[in-house]
Amino acid sequence: MSDSSSASDDVDPPWASLAAEKYLLSDSSESPDQQRRKLVRQYVKAGPERTALIDHSRTESPTAAQISSILQPWRTPAQRDTARRGTITAAWLRTCYSPDSDEKHESLIESVDMELAVDGEDRLFNDPELYDFGANWQQVFDVFPELLEPEEGYWEYLQEQQRESMEALRAFAQGGVSRAPSGLLENLSSLQGQELEDYIAMVLQSSVHAAYVIGWLVLEDEDALHTGKPLLMFLDTQGRVVRSIRVLAGDAAGIGGLWLDGSWRESTEWEDGDLGEEYKQGGACEGLLLENVRSA
Repeated sequence: MSDSSSASDDVDPPWASLAAEKYLLSDSSESPDQQRRKLVRQYVKAGPERTALIDHSRTESPTAAQISSILQPWRTPAQRDTARRGTITAAWLRTCYSPDSDEKHESLIESVDMELAVDGEDRLFNDPELYDFGANWQQVFDVFPELLEPEEGYWEYLQEQQRESMEALRAFAQGGVSRAPSGLLENLSSLQGQELEDYIAMVLQSSVHAAYVIGWLVLEDEDALHTGKPLLMFLDTQGRVVRSIRVLAGDAAGIGGLWLDGSWRESTEWEDGDLGEEYKQGGACEGLLLENVRSA
């Protein structure tokens, strides 16, 4: 059952103390619903630059009208409590609520430890009143832009990884195997010729794409309930899918542990995943592909 809220001076955390809430109050030129939808999508699309959108010098509290018309209708108290944790770089999202789906849902997750899978039961988004998105699963970011906000310092780490991985890919594109990182060649004596080149290309391309991943989402859609395989999606800071793959629920749950020790980059789930549309040829991130680096 969905919960409800009322404006209160002693609400915890205080209204507009969360970064996304503060941004939602930055423009009042449209109706509250339009303002909320437009601004939260701008906030998501800004990616790593979204922190620059927040005017942290503003210290005044929101008015009662802003709370009741903009902030309060946006999220339930339970959703807001989840968002207050700041970094939520993982979630399990159920979007199919057909009449016969509840039993299938329970069967699918009966052996899944949500603490291990997505760091808590509150990250299981399972409510037909709140998450009946159908095929439009990206609407979850309209409610939880925090899903796309890495922990402090992690984006800076990723920027360094992006720079280093692109340098390695560019060097390989220009000079072939002779310009591949020496550490990568140490244990590849059994590979020769085109097989060696293909393997190096795969590893370097994977490293480039991995440097854009800030978290993951497990999608329990209609296909998942029919096949027993939810869609595991690795996401970038704008909510775009970098890679995705359908896996058994237990395998999806295991990504949490692999994320913590950094080994997800070598996992079958990542290596066998399909590129997201924006990371394919013709997508917004096509410049990261080896064939385009070679022709640049």
